[in-house]
This record gives sequence, C-alpha cells and structure tokens, in this order.
Amino acid sequence: MNTPGTVSFSLKKLLLPIAVAAALSACVGGGAGGPSSGTGGQALSSATPITGSTISISQALVVPGAGTGPNYYVATTGSNSNNGLTPQTPFQTIQYAVDTAIPGSTIEIMGGTYAGGITISKPGTANAWITMEPYQNQAVVIDGGSAMNDIFFTNTTNAPSYWMVKGFTIRSALQYGVQIDTPDVKIVDNNIYYSDYSLVKLVSTAHNIVIWGNQIHDNNHASAQAYVSKAVDMVGAVNVLVAHNNVYNISDIGLYCKGNATDITFEDNTLNNIGSRGIMLGQSTGVQFLQPGKTYESYNSIIKNNVITNDQSACLAESSSYNAEIYNNSCYNAAIAHHGAIFISNESALHQAGTNVFIRNNIIEDSSSLPMVVIAPDAMTNYKTLHINHNMYYDPAGVTFEWDDKNIYNMPFNTWQQTTGLELNSTIANPDYANVTPVGAVMPSITGNTLLSLGAASPAINAGVVLPSVTHDINGVARPTSGSYDLGAYQSAS
Repeated sequence: MNTPGTVSFSLKKLLLPIAVAAALSACVGGGAGGPSSGTGGQALSSATPITGSTISISQALVVPGAGTGPNYYVATTGSNSNNGLTPQTPFQTIQYAVDTAIPGSTIEIMGGTYAGGITISKPGTANAWITMEPYQNQAVVIDGGSAMNDIFFTNTTNAPSYWMVKGFTIRSALQYGVQIDTPDVKIVDNNIYYSDYSLVKLVSTAHNIVIWGNQIHDNNHASAQAYVSKAVDMVGAVNVLVAHNNVYNISDIGLYCKGNATDITFEDNTLNNIGSRGIMLGQSTGVQFLQPGKTYESYNSIIKNNVITNDQSACLAESSSYNAEIYNNSCYNAAIAHHGAIFISNESALHQAGTNVFIRNNIIEDSSSLPMVVIAPDAMTNYKTLHINHNMYYDPAGVTFEWDDKNIYNMPFNTWQQTTGLELNSTIANPDYANVTPVGAVMPSITGNTLLSLGAASPAINAGVVLPSVTHDINGVARPTSGSYDLGAYQSAS
C-alpha cells in the first residue's frame, strides 16, 4: 500500500492524494464547511500533533563524547608543520586541523581572519562528535573570499558527519555560507552573512540537522541572485530543527523547506525585513530533485512560536504540503507588497495540492490593503482538510480575505466566516503588542525576547486553544496543559 503522497510511475497514481484527502475529511474541525473545533481554550482532542523534527529542544545542543579526543589549535601565526596539540604549537589553517581531527576532538581557533572554502569530510562518531569553536571565545572570522562556500559538509558516501561548528563569523562566500550535504551536523551561535546565494543550504542527504542560535542576515547585497537568496534553504532535508535564530535583511524567503522535506521544525526564531515570505513549508521544486514516488513539497512539518516583522509578502506560508502545522506565531507589518499575511498556495511542479493544513493561535497585525489570508487556486486536495481557526487579525484600515477558487476577493471578516466556515473562533482585535521595535543586529536572548510580546491588557491573552504540538513559548515558558493558551509566540506567566 502506498503511503500518503507516494506514487508509482503511473500517472493514475497521482490521483491518490485526492482519495486520501477524502478519507481525512472528518479530521479536526474549523475547516471549510466543517464544524468548529470548539471555543476558547478547549483542547483539540481529535487532533494528532505533527511531530516535526524529533530533535528535542533539550537535546539540540548535546554533543556526545565532546572532548574525549585530543584538542587541536589553529592560529594565523601557526604552522601546519607543528603538531597542533597546544596553543604554543598551533596549526596555521583550519582546513589542516579539520583533516587532522579524530572522533572526540575539539578544534580551537585563535582570534583572526581565516580563509573560507573549508571542506569537512572526515567524520566523528555517534558517541564522539568533533567540535570546532573559537579559542577562549576570541573573535574568529571565516571569510569566503573567492571560495564557493565558507564551510561545506560532504563526503563520498553521505555518511553522518557528527560535527558541531560553533561561535564563528562566517561571511562573504560566492555561493553559500554553510552547505550541508551530510547527516548529523549542528550549526550553533554563528554570525553568518554576505553570501551571494542562500546563507545556509541543506540538500536531501542532510538528515538530523540543528541550526540554532545564529544571526543569519544580509544577503541582499547580491541583487542578481535575489530570487535564490534565502537565510535557510533546504531541499529534501529530513529531521531538521531550526530554532532561536535571528534572521534579518534577507532578499528572498527567510526560512523554508521544500523538495519532499520531511519532519522539519521552525520554532522560536525572530525574523525582520524579509524580501519575500517569512517562513514557508513547501514551494516549487524541479521534478529532477524530488524523491522517486513522492509528490508533496513538505511532509509532517511545523512552524511555531516565531516572531516575524516587516516582510514584503506573507509572514506565514504553505504550498503543496502534507501534514503542516502553523501555530502560535506573531506577525507585524506583514504582506507589505505581495499576496496576504497568510498565503496558502499550490506551486508544485507536479501540481500537487496540499492536504491536512492546520493554522491556529497566530496573531497578524499589518497596515497594508492586502488580505489577511489568501488561498490561491487549487491549493488543497480537499478543502475539508484545511483548518484555520483561533487566530487574531488587526489592520486599522479593515481586515479582508481572499479565496481564488471561490471567487472571494476583499471579503470582510464576518462574511468570510459565514461563507467559508473557516475562522469561526478567530477574532478581529488590536493585539496590543508591547514592543514592535525589531532587534536588528542584536541577538535576542533565548530566554528574554520581547519583540511582539503582549501588553498586560492584550485580548490575545487566554484567547487560544491548547495545542499538543506547542508545549512552550519563544522564551521557553511552559504553555498550560489545560485551560487556554495565549495567542502568538508568547505565553504570559500568570
């Protein structure tokens, strides 16, 4: 039996997702023409939470066997003829240290600027990862110069790397700041900018990846490559956690996954000044890059607890995805120029529509004349598997909605509810954000972010529904297990 979204090479099997969607039409309510999932804080007991990445927040930064091997040191004044085993006898180049390291090693880089073009192909082991970091927190710059990539994880068999790269400035590559072609890599607390294409790139052989706590920004100097210049760009990657990153000044999409990407989580990130869509599940991938027999652009993936400000298109978007959750995000000044604040589309090269899309507990505030929600043509295999509810919208000039297949344009909220059956527990209200000033180049604290936090009298407090997939807020504050969630990325302490 085929799994959801798989096909044989017979064209007839492309019709399978429609049959699957029909069987799922009795899923959680709040979909088009379907019942509401309940009011206020009622738990979605009928919803099966989408896992997204299986890498938990508590395990994201764990590096098994770190420090069990020898330390190697690198300095701009060193020599590759040294043994590299002490700060007094360092290697000169990072590449030489990378090629020398063994499982459990820590590579300590002393302050200075080093050449990019580093290829990491020598692995650690599952029980003895290799770590590369600045020596005593000194300032270390990896400058791509004429290199295609600053750092490239690759090997001939796509075997796991078991590497963590932590704490560097990574800049100015001709293609990607960091490219990951192998499983088991962690990119943590780096400052990554000025790549001509995407700043972090993952391909289909990149599994079990953590992108955590990085500043990822300013690739929009490369205007000729703007359409391929994302902050994090993944095609076909599997089991990836993208969390607590500060993303800003990006010329195209901020964070996205496509090309059969599976089990992806985007959570607790802050985005500002994005040239296209903020965070997106799915989009369009050339057929040659898709896995045999797979038709959806993303599978079992989630966007939660993110803060997104000042993006030119949708702050939250989904296209051609199977099992997608978009929960408890906060947006401000969304859809400045294109589409709507939430954009649901079908951009698949196979024209594969989405199935099982859940959008709940989000806050959207903007001041453009564009719709809050746009549902593009042929977006869903069956619109009864589209569930949009318990969201809050605000635009001082008025809130409208668009659904192309139903010839709905500029429809006001009450009519939208009555006509579509969507949003029966959503509201129109000023969320009373306490802080709308972006953090810019200042990395927000993992436990103290305040951008788009809620004022004490915000109507978004206790207005959400309990969601099993969202157990904490952007700052790690636990969400309640009963009663009501706050809408958006923050949970009040009371």
